[in-house]
Amino acid sequence: MRQEDQLKEKYGTDPGFRVPDGYFDDLNARIAASLPAYPEAPKATDMSVWQRIKPYVYMAAMFAGIWLMMQVFHNVTSSESLSLDNPPAAIAQALEFDQEEIYPYFTIANDYELEEEVSANYDSIEEFEQDFGYNLKPEFATIEVDDVSHNPASV
Repeated sequence: MRQEDQLKEKYGTDPGFRVPDGYFDDLNARIAASLPAYPEAPKATDMSVWQRIKPYVYMAAMFAGIWLMMQVFHNVTSSESLSLDNPPAAIAQALEFDQEEIYPYFTIANDYELEEEVSANYDSIEEFEQDFGYNLKPEFATIEVDDVSHNPASV
């Protein structure tokens, strides 16, 4: 005999739970009576004229902005084409200036060019010290400045 059959024989098939008679007959009425009162739905208020037309005004402003941007882009791209042969007046004026006049203190030079210029202009460290007011450390006082020619092959 199976174990399940033994349990049914010992305890029976009755689950032991029973619904009282007439329980489901008045269940809906008892639930409805126990619920709180349902609040009334708020009445819709009339919208003002501005509230009604506001979305359309915003949409019109958006399209006006898009139209203005397209006009600006069109005017920029349809103007005279920029070329070096016929530049606009502002660009032509900027191109007339010599870069050294605009930036006299900033030159593009590498260390080799600076060393070459210093060695060509000064015969000794003392001359360099006097011109720039430097006092070099004693370990650098014995350095001799060699004349570096402009020929890189001789270096």
